Amino acid sequence: MTTRRQVLAALGVGLALPLPAMARLARGERTPGIAAERQSALPHRVVLPLVGTDGPRPEVRLSFRTPYQGGAIYLEVRHAVSGSARIFGRTSPLSPGPGGLEGFVGIGVLDPPGPASMEVIVTDAAGGSFRFVEPITVRATQWTSDDIWLPPPDPNTPPPEEPPLEPEQPRLDALYATVTPRQWTLPFIIPIELGGEVWVSGYFGEQRSFNGGPRVGHHGGTDIAAPPGTPARTTNHGTVVMSELTLVRGNLVVVDHGGGILSCYGHLSERTVAVGQTVRRGDVVGRVGSTGLSSGPHLHWELSVAGVLVDGLRWLDGTQGF
Repeated sequence: MTTRRQVLAALGVGLALPLPAMARLARGERTPGIAAERQSALPHRVVLPLVGTDGPRPEVRLSFRTPYQGGAIYLEVRHAVSGSARIFGRTSPLSPGPGGLEGFVGIGVLDPPGPASMEVIVTDAAGGSFRFVEPITVRATQWTSDDIWLPPPDPNTPPPEEPPLEPEQPRLDALYATVTPRQWTLPFIIPIELGGEVWVSGYFGEQRSFNGGPRVGHHGGTDIAAPPGTPARTTNHGTVVMSELTLVRGNLVVVDHGGGILSCYGHLSERTVAVGQTVRRGDVVGRVGSTGLSSGPHLHWELSVAGVLVDGLRWLDGTQGF
């Protein structure tokens, strides 16, 4: 029997700068130059209008400016119709919402702690473009850890009757990188309510030591132990983009919530949805089991934001301003 340790080993208000030389913009100089001697006098948060326009200026609001590694920021931009946010070399899409744009920016487990700048570029209804530079400070997360001892392979194990499954991670990475029209609405929910026989058996970002070696890797999701057959519910509205038996996560369902947000539900005893099916927040997508590389019944739940895996429990606990 594959142990849980073997499972873990396998998974691994802004200043608007005036543009007196607007004629330069007409010649294609879309970003105004700032002399070096003036840069030190600028505030940390700046708004650079790339193209002048009449009407209300876009306004950016961040839910949180001190996220932890593995956390997220909810971003709103009023009076804007399209745009995106960029940090640590990654771009996160913004989707239309009430009064403007909305979206999430994920902070990766390996993103460096300390001050950082988020660049937000948006366009308003009149075609004007604006660039915002928003300061944040990433806080270091104190990850939980586990010491894992792996037994040597059993030479007496009979060969499988069917060809082995290919690892699902490359396909998941490709799905997590896709951006489709937004379907999600606030709030998101936990797939299984905690309490009684339902508890967290493995935390997001957990680091492991293998056979006495250094601690390496980060657990990419949250493990929720629950009795077999417990319904697992989708965290938000979306479309099922994967529903199949996989090598590591067993019976697996992936839901695309749009706007770059996807969720994953693994080790199910059965899957109750099919690819292409539309689901609503709270719909059952499967039932808790122990398929794939698993030592006991639990749900492996992942949450991806523009390809960045984030902590689902922190996402829901209200500490990040959404």
